[in-house]
Amino acid sequence: MRCPDCGTDNIEGVDACEECGAGLAGLDLPEASRGFGGRLLNDRLGDLDLSTPVEVSSSAPVLDAIEGMRRQRCGCTMVVDDGALVGIFDERDVLSRVARPGIDPAKTPMSRVMSPNPLRLSAEDPPAYAVHCMVAYNFRHLAVVEGERLVGYVSVRNVLNYIDS
Repeated sequence: MRCPDCGTDNIEGVDACEECGAGLAGLDLPEASRGFGGRLLNDRLGDLDLSTPVEVSSSAPVLDAIEGMRRQRCGCTMVVDDGALVGIFDERDVLSRVARPGIDPAKTPMSRVMSPNPLRLSAEDPPAYAVHCMVAYNFRHLAVVEGERLVGYVSVRNVLNYIDS
Protein backbone atom coordinates (compact mmCIF):
# COMPACT_ATOMS: atom_id res chain seq x y z
CA MET A 1 0.00 0.00 0.00
CA ARG A 2 1.38 3.38 -1.03
CA CYS A 3 1.44 6.14 1.60
CA PRO A 4 -0.65 9.11 0.42
CA ASP A 5 1.72 11.54 2.24
CA CYS A 6 5.22 10.47 1.20
CA GLY A 7 4.61 7.86 -1.51
CA THR A 8 6.50 5.06 0.26
CA ASP A 9 5.35 1.57 -0.66
CA ASN A 10 4.30 -0.21 2.59
CA ILE A 11 3.17 -3.74 3.39
CA GLU A 12 -0.61 -4.21 3.03
CA GLY A 13 -2.44 -3.92 6.35
CA VAL A 14 0.06 -1.80 8.30
CA ASP A 15 -1.43 0.99 10.40
CA ALA A 16 1.35 3.57 9.87
CA CYS A 17 3.81 4.40 7.09
CA GLU A 18 7.25 2.90 7.75
CA GLU A 19 8.91 6.03 6.35
CA CYS A 20 6.96 9.03 7.64
CA GLY A 21 4.61 7.54 10.28
CA ALA A 22 1.43 8.77 8.56
CA GLY A 23 -1.71 6.85 9.53
CA LEU A 24 -2.70 4.20 7.00
CA ALA A 25 -5.36 2.36 9.03
CA GLY A 26 -8.44 1.68 6.93
CA LEU A 27 -7.02 3.05 3.68
CA ASP A 28 -6.75 -0.44 2.20
CA LEU A 29 -10.39 -1.37 2.87
CA PRO A 30 -12.46 -1.98 -0.26
CA GLU A 31 -15.07 0.66 -0.98
CA ALA A 32 -18.10 0.42 -3.22
CA SER A 33 -17.96 3.81 -4.86
CA ARG A 34 -18.88 3.02 -8.45
CA GLY A 35 -21.16 0.71 -10.32
CA PHE A 36 -24.02 -1.32 -8.95
CA GLY A 37 -22.75 -1.60 -5.35
CA GLY A 38 -21.87 2.06 -5.14
CA ARG A 39 -25.31 3.09 -6.39
CA LEU A 40 -27.04 0.86 -3.86
CA LEU A 41 -24.92 2.25 -1.03
CA ASN A 42 -24.46 5.88 -2.04
CA ASP A 43 -27.70 6.94 -3.74
CA ARG A 44 -30.82 7.92 -1.79
CA LEU A 45 -34.29 6.43 -1.91
CA GLY A 46 -35.49 9.92 -2.79
CA ASP A 47 -33.53 9.61 -6.06
CA LEU A 48 -35.48 6.50 -7.12
CA ASP A 49 -38.71 6.60 -9.05
CA LEU A 50 -40.89 5.96 -5.99
CA SER A 51 -44.43 4.67 -6.38
CA THR A 52 -47.34 6.95 -5.55
CA PRO A 53 -49.41 5.28 -2.87
CA VAL A 54 -53.12 4.73 -2.75
CA GLU A 55 -54.20 6.37 0.50
CA VAL A 56 -57.27 5.56 2.60
CA SER A 57 -58.27 6.30 6.17
CA SER A 58 -58.40 3.62 8.85
CA SER A 59 -62.20 3.95 8.94
CA ALA A 60 -62.60 3.43 5.17
CA PRO A 61 -63.98 0.10 4.01
CA VAL A 62 -61.41 -2.44 2.83
CA LEU A 63 -63.12 -2.42 -0.56
CA ASP A 64 -61.90 1.18 -1.11
CA ALA A 65 -58.30 0.04 -0.68
CA ILE A 66 -58.73 -2.97 -2.95
CA GLU A 67 -60.39 -0.87 -5.66
CA GLY A 68 -57.67 1.79 -5.39
CA MET A 69 -54.96 -0.84 -5.73
CA ARG A 70 -56.73 -2.33 -8.75
CA ARG A 71 -57.20 1.08 -10.39
CA GLN A 72 -53.56 2.15 -9.91
CA ARG A 73 -52.26 -1.38 -10.58
CA CYS A 74 -50.18 -1.37 -7.42
CA GLY A 75 -49.67 -3.83 -4.61
CA CYS A 76 -50.31 -1.76 -1.50
CA THR A 77 -52.33 0.96 0.17
CA MET A 78 -51.08 3.39 2.81
CA VAL A 79 -53.51 4.01 5.65
CA VAL A 80 -53.36 7.67 6.63
CA ASP A 81 -55.34 9.45 9.37
CA ASP A 82 -55.09 13.23 9.76
CA GLY A 83 -51.96 13.31 7.57
CA ALA A 84 -50.16 10.65 9.66
CA LEU A 85 -49.24 7.21 8.33
CA VAL A 86 -50.91 4.68 10.64
CA GLY A 87 -50.88 1.47 8.61
CA ILE A 88 -50.14 -0.39 5.42
CA PHE A 89 -52.24 -2.93 3.54
CA ASP A 90 -50.98 -5.04 0.65
CA GLU A 91 -52.03 -7.86 -1.66
CA ARG A 92 -50.90 -10.47 0.85
CA ASP A 93 -53.24 -8.90 3.40
CA VAL A 94 -56.11 -9.20 0.90
CA LEU A 95 -55.50 -12.94 0.71
CA SER A 96 -54.64 -13.71 4.33
CA ARG A 97 -56.74 -11.18 6.28
CA VAL A 98 -59.76 -10.65 4.03
CA ALA A 99 -60.39 -13.49 1.55
CA ARG A 100 -59.28 -16.43 3.69
CA PRO A 101 -61.27 -15.50 6.81
CA GLY A 102 -64.25 -14.54 4.63
CA ILE A 103 -64.47 -10.92 5.74
CA ASP A 104 -66.89 -8.65 3.84
CA PRO A 105 -64.61 -5.96 2.33
CA ALA A 106 -67.54 -3.55 1.84
CA LYS A 107 -68.38 -3.55 5.57
CA THR A 108 -64.99 -4.02 7.25
CA PRO A 109 -62.89 -0.97 8.20
CA MET A 110 -59.23 -0.87 7.25
CA SER A 111 -58.25 -0.69 10.93
CA ARG A 112 -59.23 -4.38 11.30
CA VAL A 113 -57.01 -5.72 8.51
CA MET A 114 -54.10 -3.29 8.06
CA SER A 115 -50.61 -3.77 9.46
CA PRO A 116 -50.36 -0.94 12.00
CA ASN A 117 -47.31 1.27 12.56
CA PRO A 118 -45.47 0.36 9.36
CA LEU A 119 -41.73 0.69 9.07
CA ARG A 120 -40.84 4.09 7.64
CA LEU A 121 -37.73 4.69 5.59
CA SER A 122 -36.31 8.13 5.03
CA ALA A 123 -35.94 9.56 1.55
CA GLU A 124 -32.27 9.99 2.60
CA ASP A 125 -31.74 6.25 3.25
CA PRO A 126 -29.71 4.29 0.68
CA PRO A 127 -31.49 1.75 -1.53
CA ALA A 128 -29.36 -0.97 0.10
CA TYR A 129 -31.18 -0.32 3.38
CA ALA A 130 -34.55 -0.85 1.66
CA VAL A 131 -33.29 -4.16 0.24
CA HIS A 132 -32.04 -5.16 3.70
CA CYS A 133 -35.42 -4.40 5.29
CA MET A 134 -37.30 -6.26 2.58
CA VAL A 135 -35.17 -9.37 3.10
CA ALA A 136 -34.87 -9.17 6.90
CA TYR A 137 -38.57 -8.51 7.58
CA ASN A 138 -40.13 -10.19 4.52
CA PHE A 139 -41.68 -6.91 3.32
CA ARG A 140 -42.48 -6.13 -0.30
CA HIS A 141 -43.53 -2.51 0.22
CA LEU A 142 -41.96 0.13 2.46
CA ALA A 143 -43.21 3.63 3.17
CA VAL A 144 -40.80 6.45 2.34
CA VAL A 145 -41.11 9.68 4.31
CA GLU A 146 -39.47 13.08 4.44
CA GLY A 147 -39.81 14.10 8.06
CA GLU A 148 -43.33 12.90 8.89
CA ARG A 149 -44.71 13.44 5.37
CA LEU A 150 -45.37 10.36 3.25
CA VAL A 151 -43.67 10.87 -0.13
CA GLY A 152 -44.26 7.44 -1.63
CA TYR A 153 -43.30 3.86 -1.22
CA VAL A 154 -40.58 1.60 -2.48
CA SER A 155 -41.34 -1.90 -3.68
CA VAL A 156 -39.35 -4.82 -4.95
CA ARG A 157 -40.31 -3.63 -8.45
CA ASN A 158 -38.84 -0.15 -7.80
CA VAL A 159 -35.56 -1.68 -6.67
CA LEU A 160 -35.36 -4.06 -9.63
CA ASN A 161 -36.11 -1.21 -12.07
CA TYR A 162 -33.43 0.87 -10.36
CA ILE A 163 -30.89 -1.95 -10.66
CA ASP A 164 -31.77 -2.40 -14.33
CA SER A 165 -31.36 1.30 -15.18
